[in-house]
Order: sequence, then C-alpha cells, then structure tokens
Amino acid sequence: MPEDKSAAESVEELATTEETDLESAMQEAVAAVEAREAPHPAKPSAGDAITEALIAAKKELEEVLAQTKKEAEHMRERWLRAAADFENYKKRAAREREETVKYGNERLLKDFLPVMDDLELALDAAARVEDKQKAADQLMEGVRLVTKKFVSQLEKHGVATFESVGEPFDPNLHEAVQQEYGDMEAGKVVRQLQRGFKLNERLLRPSMVVVSLGPPAGQGD
Repeated sequence: MPEDKSAAESVEELATTEETDLESAMQEAVAAVEAREAPHPAKPSAGDAITEALIAAKKELEEVLAQTKKEAEHMRERWLRAAADFENYKKRAAREREETVKYGNERLLKDFLPVMDDLELALDAAARVEDKQKAADQLMEGVRLVTKKFVSQLEKHGVATFESVGEPFDPNLHEAVQQEYGDMEAGKVVRQLQRGFKLNERLLRPSMVVVSLGPPAGQGD
C-alpha cells in the first residue's frame, strides 16, 4: 500500500507540474501575441521629415506674408494722407502767391496815398489865388514839400537816392546821356538829368547824367 500511495502522489505531482508548465506556456504565448498586436511608434522617415519642414516653412511664410500685407496697407494709407496733405499745401501756397502778387504792394501804396492828397491840396490852393505870381510861388513851395514827403516815404521802404553831381562817372551807378566841355575835371558828372535810386543798397535805377570832357582845348593856355 505504501508503494501505491507513493506512485499516486508521484502521478499527481507530475500532473500538477505539467499543468503549471502548460499554464506558463499559454501565458507566454498570449504575451507574445499581445506584443505583436500592440502598436509600435513608427520611426519617421526622411520624406516625412522633409514634409513636416515644408509645412512649417509654408506656415511661417504665410504669417510673414500676412504681416507684410498689413504693413503695406498701413504704408499705403500713410502715403495717401501725405499725398493729400501735399496737394492741399500746393493749393494753399498757390493761393498765397496769388494774393501776394495781387496785394503785395498794398502797404506801399497806402503810404503814398497821402502824397497824392498833398499834391491835390497844393493844386487847389494855387487855383484859389488870383495873383498868378503868388499862385506860382505857392504851388512851387507845395510841390517842394510834397517831393520831400515823397522821398521820406521811399526811404521808409528802403529806397534811397544818391548824389551824382561832382562825383566821378561810375557805370555801375550812372547812365551817361551826354558829354560836354566845362570847368569841371574830365570824367566827372556835370549835371544830373534824372536822379538814381537804390533799394536796400542794390541799384534800383541808375542816375541819368551829363559827363564832363574837361576844359575846352586851349583854355587856360
């Protein structure tokens, strides 16, 4: 009997061992199948890397293009405003030039209106005097005063006359219309037929003069 028990135990132990080994084998097989079926991360290929780089570059270029378009529109708006401002400036400058040409002498003319008034007063006063000689003297005095006032108004605007008689002839200041012999040294101005004027030290009109040729030949011998 002891031998049979021992054999039975051996058979049981063997069966148990085989069952354990079979279970382990089945577990290993299931694990292998699961390992095969589990998704593995695919290693990116060179083509995939290039595609991703191109997509990223395209996105970057689109962003740059959008920003460039925005800046270009902003610059266009600024240019249009500047062009409109410049056009308005040209129109305003043209109006100002036109007004300057049209009314630039207003101040000058206002200053000379009193001279005209004085001339009319002198003429009226002389006309009321019955004595012709007295009227002529009175008119001459009135004209003399008006002339003085006229010169004063010219000086107020930077216009000044200059002396010529007795001065050496200067083609920059004088215009010789005649020459004559006389006691004055040759080359000097004998008479002034029309006075000259300067505007702020620049010649406005030359003086019209007669120039001396010196004493006649043989005089003083």
